[in-house]
Amino acid sequence: MARKSRKITAAAEPVIEVQPTETFPTAIYARLSVENSGKSEKVDVIANQIEICKSYIADRPYLDLIDTYIDNGHTGTVFDRPEFNRLINDIKTGRIKCLVVRDLSRFGRDYIETGTYLERIFPQIGLRFIAIKENYDSFDTDGSSESLMIPLQNMINALYSKDISRKVSTALKAQMEDGTFVKRNLPYGYKWDEEHSNMVIDEEAAQYVRLIFRWKLEGKSNVYILDTLESMGAPTPEYQKRVNGTRKGDGYSRNGWNRSTLPEILTNPHYVGDTVLGRSLRALYKGVRPHKIKDKDQWIVFPNTHEAIISREDFEKVQDILEAASAERQAKMEKSEEIRSTLINLFEGKIVCADCGRKMYFHKKRIDKDKRGRWYAFYECSTAVSRRHQHCTPHYTRQDTLEADVLAAIQLQVKAALDYDRLLDKLRGSEGEKNIREKLNGQITSLNLKLSALSKKRTRLYEDFAEGVLDEEEYSFAKKSYDEQYADLSRRLDEAVQRRSKFSEAMSVDNKWITLMKSVSTATRLTQDLVDESIELVKVHENGAIELIMKYGDLYALTLQSIKEVQEAM
Repeated sequence: MARKSRKITAAAEPVIEVQPTETFPTAIYARLSVENSGKSEKVDVIANQIEICKSYIADRPYLDLIDTYIDNGHTGTVFDRPEFNRLINDIKTGRIKCLVVRDLSRFGRDYIETGTYLERIFPQIGLRFIAIKENYDSFDTDGSSESLMIPLQNMINALYSKDISRKVSTALKAQMEDGTFVKRNLPYGYKWDEEHSNMVIDEEAAQYVRLIFRWKLEGKSNVYILDTLESMGAPTPEYQKRVNGTRKGDGYSRNGWNRSTLPEILTNPHYVGDTVLGRSLRALYKGVRPHKIKDKDQWIVFPNTHEAIISREDFEKVQDILEAASAERQAKMEKSEEIRSTLINLFEGKIVCADCGRKMYFHKKRIDKDKRGRWYAFYECSTAVSRRHQHCTPHYTRQDTLEADVLAAIQLQVKAALDYDRLLDKLRGSEGEKNIREKLNGQITSLNLKLSALSKKRTRLYEDFAEGVLDEEEYSFAKKSYDEQYADLSRRLDEAVQRRSKFSEAMSVDNKWITLMKSVSTATRLTQDLVDESIELVKVHENGAIELIMKYGDLYALTLQSIKEVQEAM
């Protein structure tokens, strides 16, 4: 990449010689760890990361933002993350040529694997990597001490995470075992006494805990229980914690129960009066995934430490009901495992609701009254299915219908690509193409000359000020005018360089869109490889209609525009 050079003399301001710059299709990668995923909604950490990266890119016209990849709730110590995997695939296909992150720890905290990417993989495939906080740009390193600081920073990130994990885990375990651990997150139905030393029953919430257990003993479904709680206006656990002061903050609705709340309440031994610690394991330094549930014989139990809300007898009966239901579900799953394994979700991570933007759930269901035991699969909006306090419609579509529509759309793109490829063969080297290239080159040359002339004027202006020809007010006024002209010319130059680069990309014999379509032109059925190679995103509308975003869709539009321009220039 051509770089700006700065020549500085004692009697003049810097003279900037501007050269055309290469344009890099750029991606932003943002990540929020599991440990931080519960932060207040008022502090949108992910949004902050993205805004910092966007601001950085906006000041650099040679960086062309193509896509943003977000892994929300994924630890940095492992690299098997959904959006990271999609990013790497797009880098390998050449869709992304530059990656921008707020800081190295957002990219990863495993220093060995991070170092492998930065020192080996990315340089080999020509990816430009930028970490804003560390002021690191891989195009500015020369293999000296600056580049050696990157793996060192990665090692510090990894060691920091593991050291903090070890210290916290060890301290908490010791407190749990000697009985000095103070539970911070009280179960729904309890609050602190006035001295903030013991749990006492919060009767406003406890009445609903008793109802939940009673309904479950009566055989009521979780959906029935949740609907009834909301119709009664029962405060949610998060809301009630703020009411009784066990948690700070606001912004939580009184209604809006989550599906995951009931299993947490129904299996919590605290309701029989026992304090149970160490039910889950979070030990990054041991390589354990967060929130791994431990066996009951590993729990630390202090019996009869506070007043019970539920009798032990009723609690055990509910556990038996839950275990029986779980065993029944498992038996059904095992019985149908073979036939369900034939229904494969080809669009994992690539299919969303067109209205709310949430992912579509992939469901498998047995065809009712089918004696042969046949199954089918379908997609539904995850908001409509599981987010009780948010609203959307199912946006239902069957798997077989969706796959047929997607295959038909790909085949239409293939036909268009082959037609345009033949047309481009005729247009390459034509008078129309030459005229456009000459026009673009002429614009760039003209802008470079204007910038050079303006740079000289700015230098002479400073010399006149230094020699006393101009006073400070005259100098400041003229300098402001020159600076504004220089910024405008620089912007126009960058735009002209980008236009030339994109035109060349569209007219090239290596047009990536056409190359991709040729590679899948013989496909007669939809496969995982075909989806991965050609599909960026599938949006499902309320009536089941799909909106398909193909890879290199921007290049497809650019190719049509360039063909039209060449034909008009002829």
